[in-house]
Order: sequence, then structure tokens, then C-alpha cells
Amino acid sequence: MPKLVFHAKNPNYCPEDIPQIVSALQETGFLGEKWNSPDSVDGERYLIGDSFLSLVTFMGCAPAIELQPLAEQANSTEFCHIEFETVKDNVEFIRGAEHLVCRCPHCRQRHANWATIPASMTYHCDKCGVETHLSEYDWKNTAGCGRFFISLHGIYPQEAIPTSSLLQTFEKITGTDWDYFYVQ
Repeated sequence: MPKLVFHAKNPNYCPEDIPQIVSALQETGFLGEKWNSPDSVDGERYLIGDSFLSLVTFMGCAPAIELQPLAEQANSTEFCHIEFETVKDNVEFIRGAEHLVCRCPHCRQRHANWATIPASMTYHCDKCGVETHLSEYDWKNTAGCGRFFISLHGIYPQEAIPTSSLLQTFEKITGTDWDYFYVQ
């Protein structure tokens, strides 16, 4: 299922109190009530909140997005909902697209040959020679690094984008900058 994934720009960020983040996001109206998701899915999942549509901008004329679980398919995850993924032990690189393109943060040169991701999570730019952590590269919303991810399920790439207000809310709640990418 496609999703829009939020992650802290600091890949080592690990929340101290996830229930506090959940509560604050519920107060803003981004999150609704906890969804009693089927046992087949991981993480804590929530329905969208009352202010969700003002915090996420949908592109195009009339996107067809299910905003509530389907009553006749109680175990289906095929609707727009929010997941707090389990905190990872180590920084992970998650690619959202098969073909990755990024720019070096130092020389801004384009890199497109990403058949494998280095286990060290660093890359030695063959254009400027600087070795940099993958989290510092500009992945054009196709990948991200981190230990903690918040996923907005049911969103295809470029179908919706978070408002700057939502990203600022994440920053205010957690004390760190946030970014996002898409997984198809």
C-alpha cells in the first residue's frame, strides 16, 4: 500500500515519549482516535483527525481517497490512516522508489546509480570527493533515513503533500526538524 512517510532530519532522533507526541497531534486535529487495527499489521495506527484536510494538501482535481475504514472489510488497511512505526534499533535507509536520484549536499551534483545502499550509511561523492551520511543528501522525497517514522497510509507519490504548518507542528512537538518521502 502506498504511503507518505515522515521522518526527523536527524536520522538518530528517537522519541522519548511517543504517547505525548500522539496526544499533541490529536490536539492539533491531525490524528483522530486509535484504530483497532488487525493483528496482521505492525505499529500503532490512528484514524485521521478533524483538521487533517487542512494540514495535508491534496493535489489534482478529485483524488479518490478513502478516509475511513471500510465497514464491510473490517481487516482491510486500504484507507487513509496514520501509523507510528516501531522505533528501530539502528538508523535505517528506506527507499520509496525503485529508481533513486539525489543531489550531493556539498557540490549539488546529481547521483542516480543506486543499485545498492552502502551499509555504512555514508557515500563518497565521486564528483566533489566529500564523504557524507546519506541523510544529508537531497533525495527529492523518494527516500529517507531514520530510527522513527510516522506513515500516512493510502497516499500515492505526489498525491498529497504536508503543509509547512504540519511540519512545523512536528518540529514544535519533538524539538527537531522533519521531512517526508513517498513509498509506492
